[in-house]
Amino acid sequence: MPLSSSNNAVLFDNCKSLQNLTVTLHVTLDLVTSGNNGFSLQLNCYPQTNPQATYRDKPLNWFQYVIAVENNSVQGGIQYWSEVKGFGFSPSPNYVPFASATSNQVPAGSVMRIALATEPNGNVTSATFSITDPAGTRSSHTFTFPSDCLCAIDGFQVDLVGPPSGTHTCTFTSGLGVLTYWVSSGTLAVQNTNTCGGSQPGTGETSNVLYGDVVPASGQEIFQLFVG
Repeated sequence: MPLSSSNNAVLFDNCKSLQNLTVTLHVTLDLVTSGNNGFSLQLNCYPQTNPQATYRDKPLNWFQYVIAVENNSVQGGIQYWSEVKGFGFSPSPNYVPFASATSNQVPAGSVMRIALATEPNGNVTSATFSITDPAGTRSSHTFTFPSDCLCAIDGFQVDLVGPPSGTHTCTFTSGLGVLTYWVSSGTLAVQNTNTCGGSQPGTGETSNVLYGDVVPASGQEIFQLFVG
């Protein structure tokens, strides 16, 4: 059965810290949700456990980098979740609008992207959220992490699901595209068993999206079709 909603494939590089991970969504059929209630593109990442990623001396277990399309805008948001509740990290303000989205729709020909910049050891230093419209106009927002919150990731999954506020779910009445996953070095592949340690929680948002196979099976750049 195909993967769906908030249950996409987990990708990793044999537990190595991922370098400059970039996720790109190429829209080939307008992304439209029932009631125009919007959606989110989520890069859900799992912290490196060797050594264990921490913030304020507390272990972290889940990072979210999100492009939210809601309230007729495109917003970038970040949440770092801690194993002990209440010790995570998120910027203030959390979600920052950087482009408009009429009726919370994204037209065919658009490109949405989440790009993480890393140090040589894999610590994520910044996250850039961007959208390019069919005419080629690019809008973006970059957040640079403070020096006490530089962490590496060893795996991730990408989910196209409901918006982060309101119903947290959506039904796409139109939608088709290609997800591209790229790292500046190393080899991405589907993780069949969690051998890296640490939990790998899923997001609470859901949708009716179906994901295709990851192709090729491994590589520095790999692809995945999706349909709403």
